[in-house]
Amino acid sequence: MAAPAALFGTQPPRADLYEEDLLASSPVRVAQWKEMEAYADSLPQSAPQAAPAAAGSTDAGAPALRAEFRRRLGYPAPGFTGGPAVRMEKAGEDAVATYYRCRIQSTPLMETYGLYIVPRKARIPAPLVIAVHGGGGFPELATFHGGSNYHDMVRGAVAEGYVTFAPLSVMYPYHDRDHGSPIPPDVRDRLDARLKRSGTTLMGVEVTKFMRALDVLQARPEVDPRRVAMIGLSYGGFYTLYAAALDFRIRAAVASCSFRDPHADASAPPHVPNETAVLNSCELAGLISPRALQVQCGIGDSIFPIAGARRAAELARAHFPGPHAPDFEFDAFSGNHEFRGDIAWAFLRRELAP
Repeated sequence: MAAPAALFGTQPPRADLYEEDLLASSPVRVAQWKEMEAYADSLPQSAPQAAPAAAGSTDAGAPALRAEFRRRLGYPAPGFTGGPAVRMEKAGEDAVATYYRCRIQSTPLMETYGLYIVPRKARIPAPLVIAVHGGGGFPELATFHGGSNYHDMVRGAVAEGYVTFAPLSVMYPYHDRDHGSPIPPDVRDRLDARLKRSGTTLMGVEVTKFMRALDVLQARPEVDPRRVAMIGLSYGGFYTLYAAALDFRIRAAVASCSFRDPHADASAPPHVPNETAVLNSCELAGLISPRALQVQCGIGDSIFPIAGARRAAELARAHFPGPHAPDFEFDAFSGNHEFRGDIAWAFLRRELAP
């Protein structure tokens, strides 16, 4: 049964665009959760030695801080061996794009799942944009029926001519509460506690999954491997900051509604899950520099207050002293906890230009 539009705060379907029932992916989300549980069970319950550097992690600047960040995060996560295999299943098409369900075998026990969307009018090879959903979300929610508070985060990237990958992370699906999801509300805390006993973290595992997916996707003929960006809203903004700080293949990053006061209590930050309390926003920005970073925050955002975001942005700006076009951009927009594509696309057009 299709979910009522009001449940998701979304728009009615457009006749000219391919749409999906948002709850149709529930079995996939449950399967991804169970795979992560099996992976956590498979690891030894003692911290292993540090894993070798992942692809794209050749250091430049701030090597000691980046090494400490990798250690705290447990990145790359253990068990990611061999070349990942990919399966693409065509889901649908419209006048704008072709939509695929992408599954990449990350470890013997886990796949990385996401929507892979190829614009029809892209200039091939085109930039690749990794678009990451936030807490309680999933790729379909961020893509179809208006995109909820993600707005055009996924389809806007496609409209810009970017090949777009929207991966799934393990989340308690807020919008499935009335539909009997077996995923527990504290799923991330549970998994993170178990993974820390094996020398990694849930965030470390999922960032490793996303970057192993990048290994595969940047080699596809429709993708220009020199022009890769990552964008995300809320929790997806944390993924974006973390991945860009760790992997130099990410040329530009847009973190929406996820920059926070660096002086807040890092041991128990409000609204921020424990596995993200590793480095503060300013330190992450320093690890991303001199590559391009846009931070966007809603003035009315009650989850990440604008005053703290502004303080963090001023400190972050010091890491981007170059005399050229601004590689760090802070945008406080009139709005709430939502993604603003008009700001993001203007930034990425410049940063992903050939």
